[in-house]
Amino acid sequence: MLKILWVEDQLGGKQTEWFGNRPVTVITNFDDAEKTIINDIEKFDLVVLDINLEESGVTENINKHAKAYDLDTSVFLKECGMTLFLTLLENGFPKERIVFLTANSDEKTNLLDKLQSGLEQKDFDLVDSILAEIQNGLGEEQVNECQKLITAGDINLLIGYLKEYFEDLNKGTTPNTYDSFCAAYKRCRIKPPEAINKNLQNVKEYLVQWLNGHENNQYLVLRRGIIDGCGFLKSHTKKDDSNIQFRDFIKLDNNKKASIEIPTTEIENYLDALIQSLVIREPIDESALNIQYRLFLRALVHVWEENIDPNKKYNYNDINTFAWLSKMTRNWTSHSNLLEPLNPQIIAFLFMVNMRAMFKIPPETQSFEDILLSCISTSKEIDESLENKIEALENNINNTLLTLKIPEYKEDKNGNRILDKYDKEKMKDFGNKINAIHQKNTGNVKQHDFQDLLRQYFWVNQKPNLDNLMANSDDFLPTLARHIYSLSFS
Repeated sequence: MLKILWVEDQLGGKQTEWFGNRPVTVITNFDDAEKTIINDIEKFDLVVLDINLEESGVTENINKHAKAYDLDTSVFLKECGMTLFLTLLENGFPKERIVFLTANSDEKTNLLDKLQSGLEQKDFDLVDSILAEIQNGLGEEQVNECQKLITAGDINLLIGYLKEYFEDLNKGTTPNTYDSFCAAYKRCRIKPPEAINKNLQNVKEYLVQWLNGHENNQYLVLRRGIIDGCGFLKSHTKKDDSNIQFRDFIKLDNNKKASIEIPTTEIENYLDALIQSLVIREPIDESALNIQYRLFLRALVHVWEENIDPNKKYNYNDINTFAWLSKMTRNWTSHSNLLEPLNPQIIAFLFMVNMRAMFKIPPETQSFEDILLSCISTSKEIDESLENKIEALENNINNTLLTLKIPEYKEDKNGNRILDKYDKEKMKDFGNKINAIHQKNTGNVKQHDFQDLLRQYFWVNQKPNLDNLMANSDDFLPTLARHIYSLSFS
């Protein structure tokens, strides 16, 4: 789940009511909020700000800010949420992922903004709810006019009518803090930030709508899972650096010692680099987004160089599988773009298997993996259990082998063809075949989906252990299998 920073000096027991079980970090004063934004904003995906933070109390830092703008400290505190907003922008945080949750905005104008947003998103249930709330505060004449425009189906004309009505109503009154700043932003040709008024009847509904819009963004979910995963692995290896099993894949020199040493600090630097490899602002253009994914993927698998041998004889076949997947991905991304166009599903899959190859991680699915698995398939697309699909799965695997013309029979010592019970040579054949499609032009590259081939490699190499994949368990291996099953044989 995305991580939320909420700056609010008067909680009033609203956290659970408004945010539910979402991971929210609450900061109740200006100084701590400013420090977090400057030093630790990468820990958060969304920011919810109050404008008035009078309960913060006067500190040396607040006096300094107030003096810099020739303001009384009390005036500064009433408006300091705007200072935090600008500090967020200065530190590169995207404006669209910031919302004001405040009583210092005009309720009617705020409702019109929500109405416009609901129309753009074609959320007509929300539109009906907002229209009902708006009309509750209108006189009979205005309600009748609204009904005429609604019946005529001209919502844009309705919004224009209501805006004009509310502007006339507010003439001669002092603008509230939010609207005063919005007017200043507009004069500077800057689009004002979004706001939700705390006093609105359906404030929770509007906040949840805003949160859902971002929580459904696969780039943000992918980025959060990767950041949390790298953070977990840094802590995991700091606790015990023997959890770095990547060292076991280094080719041996004369079977005595490793040809190179990999210090823990280098592994930590690698994880830090991955955290920075997906920028906080999602590229809007599809081509730019694909380049972003390409750069991340190359940073992820570049460590599987020639001196790294994935043939390590582990007791657990899945680790060998994950190592080979990472090695093949490194080879493919270094010399070509076979996996493109890239998407969150394949990036999440390759990140998880790469980390399971490089680090000793408990068999249980970790919290960062739960986040990444949600990028691969939603709950509706996940096969609840694969226990009743063994025959179908074996047929799919065999069809995959036949498509690449890998023989299903072998000869015994007398030259007689016998049924080939699955062995490690079949896995090698499959890996060699899919590599040869590109390297030796043994097939039409465009006819193959190389993302599918990587997922199919997972199933082919795990064929001797299908019971482990079919288990109705929450451990990582069967959970991963359930998530990728419907994608693997498309």
